[in-house]
Amino acid sequence: MKKQLTNTLFLFLALALMSAKLPADIFKEIENAISLGNARMMESYMNTSIELETPTSKGIYSRGQAQLIIDKFFQKYPPISFTISQKGNSSGGSRFAVGNYNSTRERTFRVTIFVKKSGTDYLIQEIKFE
Repeated sequence: MKKQLTNTLFLFLALALMSAKLPADIFKEIENAISLGNARMMESYMNTSIELETPTSKGIYSRGQAQLIIDKFFQKYPPISFTISQKGNSSGGSRFAVGNYNSTRERTFRVTIFVKKSGTDYLIQEIKFE
């Protein structure tokens, strides 16, 4: 009886852990949003203000402003693909990713993304389309 109870408890815990929502890899989520050219989806991963650089804009913007600027970038340079080629950690607790953005306008951009932990989540602090 005790063994059956232990097995049942173990099975319950295993199922609970399997069904628990695991934190997503933010870079995978950002990679997906950029690949789709979806600035609104990216906005949900931005901090309240971010440093942003595109071919036409450079500065520190609010989340909403950054979303509009990135949306204009996607409209001007619609994506064919975006692939992250490198990830790592930088000093001060930030994480970074570098990738290549291929546009339908036969342009390729190097994209650098820095995220930093804010509360329990990592959020975009800086993104550059160069």
